[in-house]
Amino acid sequence: MILPSDSTDDKLADLASSEPTTPDAPPPYTETASLEPPVERPSDITHLATSYDVSPLLTQRPCNWVYAYIANGLIQDQYILDPSLKVPNALLSDSVAGTHESERDALNLRSQTATIDAVARIVDSGGSGVMRDGDAIPRRVKIVLRSNTGTIMGKILSVDGSPPPKFHLTATSNTGALYIHIPRSFHGLISASSSTGSIHLCRELMENAMLTADGHTKKCFVGNYPDVGDDRGNDERNNEWDELRLESNHGAIVVEYADQWESKEREKEARRKMNEGKGLFGWLFGI
Repeated sequence: MILPSDSTDDKLADLASSEPTTPDAPPPYTETASLEPPVERPSDITHLATSYDVSPLLTQRPCNWVYAYIANGLIQDQYILDPSLKVPNALLSDSVAGTHESERDALNLRSQTATIDAVARIVDSGGSGVMRDGDAIPRRVKIVLRSNTGTIMGKILSVDGSPPPKFHLTATSNTGALYIHIPRSFHGLISASSSTGSIHLCRELMENAMLTADGHTKKCFVGNYPDVGDDRGNDERNNEWDELRLESNHGAIVVEYADQWESKEREKEARRKMNEGKGLFGWLFGI
């Protein structure tokens, strides 16, 4: 017997309603506990959600003599700094247009109340800057980060295929914390001072340093300590060293190696992708 089409549709609907229903899939798995052991951090440091840029050289152009002042707004960006890059005067900030090239900062970021979060990778398309005893000495890049009450996070990263960066970094804040990461090629002076805040240099850094002052002002020389040039303690080679000048009146100061930060960023990115995958397959297969 041939059933009318409307009877067939009714029976199919009855069969579908009689099948057991599958419960809704649980929400995607999210991991809230860190895989890293707890590490004490200054309370006023805010870790901003910056995705790890695996290949920034493919998407960014080098820059030089970058000056930015935002009184009350967040400054957060990544920079490829090339000290050999010549920038026309018409493109320069008013803060630097009237100064000699030797006195300019490659990167100068300032704020009154907000956080500064800067990632800098240093390349040198022009090769070495000076010659000494037949050896090529890379140009030393000057970086300045200042905020009156905001936290400062500065990260200097190495670039594959480029000579180790040479730089002079000055970071200051009145009440904010300073959180600085440096490459393992760092060779030179670190001076960090805080009137009421703590000063922490990571263990691996201190294992490769000679401490010369401790307390509210901590000074050390990282790497092989050079012979002093004369009896008064002067050394004309100090412009060839890396240098950190860090100061916060009431904030904590933390200095670590940059690859430690990069490793954590890679782990966070891997966990994020894993959780996204679990969420998708959980929705498809009910797991």
